[in-house]
Amino acid sequence: MSREERVYNVGPKLRFTLIEDHLIEEGSRGVRHWRQAWPLQQLSPEVESQTGRPHGTKERLIGGVAILALAVIVYFSHFNTNAPLLAPLLSVVGLIVMGGGLKDLRVKTWTTIRKWDGTAATYFSHRDCNPGERAAFEEAFAETVRHIRRTRGADQ
Repeated sequence: MSREERVYNVGPKLRFTLIEDHLIEEGSRGVRHWRQAWPLQQLSPEVESQTGRPHGTKERLIGGVAILALAVIVYFSHFNTNAPLLAPLLSVVGLIVMGGGLKDLRVKTWTTIRKWDGTAATYFSHRDCNPGERAAFEEAFAETVRHIRRTRGADQ
């Protein structure tokens, strides 16, 4: 295989680069920037598309409602006269916790790239993804990994 470099911008702030024998992921989220590389021989050619809600969504919603209920109880109890800011503070915390759960309530789809042993190497969400670029990346990735494993073997 030549020293060809193929770049796929799968999201507005996420880019995968396939070079001769590595997959390079570069991205940013807020102030966090990262760059990570994996040898293609250690990755599985099968990419997995998954759909679901993030773990803990239901628990966040229940926790937020419980904190809001506690805020109402505190507001109408004798604690309110001793600590008048406790009920508003609990209300704000409850809304923040519940807001995180509401944000994650929508079902999401993401692609997972696994290592050869089945553990996840990386993943990316389909939310802000260009479907054509994602499909091209997934196809090129699978083809490149298969080629590397066929020509060089899995354990080199």
